[in-house]
Amino acid sequence: MAKCDKFGTLTDTGVICPECDRGELVPRMGRFGPLYRCSEHPACGYWLATRPTGYVCTYVREGGRECGALLVEGTKTIPERCSDESCPNRNPHKLPV
Repeated sequence: MAKCDKFGTLTDTGVICPECDRGELVPRMGRFGPLYRCSEHPACGYWLATRPTGYVCTYVREGGRECGALLVEGTKTIPERCSDESCPNRNPHKLPV
């Protein structure tokens, strides 16, 4: 468990790394606050700036396939969102209803 002053105690996520399937996404303190990187670092370079939820994005893209990237926690006004920047579900509040 990582601990920091400004953000309180950061708890482990329990989320398996989607890139290497061996490590777990664990919290670390970065230059601008907490980040979540693979425990297999430096062999695996996967990381997220926002806490992952453990769920997978089911947004259906063009061609009929699901996105499949991890969902990350939202904010007060924006619900859970996709971690893939190219996915339209990255900004779910802007999707047509």
